[in-house]
Amino acid sequence: MLWIPTSEDNNLLGLAKEQARAATQEDAVSQKQVPRMKSTTLNTARSQAVPSSELPENIGRHSRRVDTALPGKHTRQLYDRLSWKEASVLAKPRTGMARLNGYLFRINAAEADQCACGQARETVDHFLFRCRKWTVYRTEMLQCTNTHRSNISFFLGGKSPSDDQNWTPNLEAVRASIRFAIATGRLDAT
Repeated sequence: MLWIPTSEDNNLLGLAKEQARAATQEDAVSQKQVPRMKSTTLNTARSQAVPSSELPENIGRHSRRVDTALPGKHTRQLYDRLSWKEASVLAKPRTGMARLNGYLFRINAAEADQCACGQARETVDHFLFRCRKWTVYRTEMLQCTNTHRSNISFFLGGKSPSDDQNWTPNLEAVRASIRFAIATGRLDAT
């Protein structure tokens, strides 16, 4: 316990009286108290935050390019129809985190981002549609469509900006691209 004299020389007492007078004025605005406990602060912040079903702007640039409908129910339906191995093979090019030199170079795991064919950077687009090294394996993929050739969204089960509202993933094309990736062995961990 601390004894504080109530004389007029006490600055703290004068300050308290001044604030009490200001608080009792007619046009006085009450001061908002800031919660002191960390849990209270976090709960207040969470209640004020608006939940969003959209991906943050700085997350998943490649995924958004492949599938403009992310996040969506179609993604779960797509993966539920696939075996575990097929789903893991499909997830790599859909997210852009496939073991291709373009990605490996970006995370400093490869010396160069060039494809073994020497034509261009080894990206998902290059691997699926352009690399001369895998032309033999690409036949089944190209037989799935005449209009959507080189459309990464179509072959990876995503929605492209040009698709209409009634769009659904073409499972035949998705499975063909998965078989292509497995046949090449390029996305394997070894």
